[in-house]
Amino acid sequence: MKKYYEAYDERYKKVHSEKGLPWAGEAHSPTIEKLLQKYGANKKSSILEIGCGEGQNAIYLLSKGYNVIASDVSPEAIKWCKEKALAKGINEEPFFVMDILSNKLTKKFDFIYSVAVLHMLVEDKDRQKFLKFIFEHLKLDGKAFIVVMGDGVITRKTDKTKAFELAERQFGNETIQVATTSCRMVTKDEFVKEIESANLKILNLGLDFTIAGFDVSMVAEVERNK
Repeated sequence: MKKYYEAYDERYKKVHSEKGLPWAGEAHSPTIEKLLQKYGANKKSSILEIGCGEGQNAIYLLSKGYNVIASDVSPEAIKWCKEKALAKGINEEPFFVMDILSNKLTKKFDFIYSVAVLHMLVEDKDRQKFLKFIFEHLKLDGKAFIVVMGDGVITRKTDKTKAFELAERQFGNETIQVATTSCRMVTKDEFVKEIESANLKILNLGLDFTIAGFDVSMVAEVERNK
């Protein structure tokens, strides 16, 4: 039985097969490269993206020579990433399917980033597993960047039992039937509490209005508690 947060796989399949287009557009989020530069990342730094989706950020960073590997729970998303990478003359091997809530990797990373993933997890235990994965896979002096939808004031929590149900969504100028996906937006204080309870230290927390696909996002820059 599929987990509620795997519903995006069905959405990707629908749009990719019928439209031949990405669900989320092709623009990357410049914030990630800026943060990597802020904390001194170089082309040898090991970087992990959690929940790469259609690969906009990872493909961009790979094109710039960064040492990135990128995972997503959706096989369809990873298939898309590999095809797009090859079309751009970029190695497709860094992309792989993985559910980080139930699996681990054997290495630790200098940098970990995640854009628009944590807010897709609605259950406390799943959100805690997400943050625990970051803690366990970050080097002692490593840095992680967690980007979530929301302004830190408005809260929202969808019903996970509705995942996979078809609903009308606007796609460009068309209305199409796609799988319902989950979303949970939390306050700034709740976000801070979650991060700190995972034994992670917040270096900076702010709002970002440049993340592709969202009006406003919270961006947490974190490291492991020493």
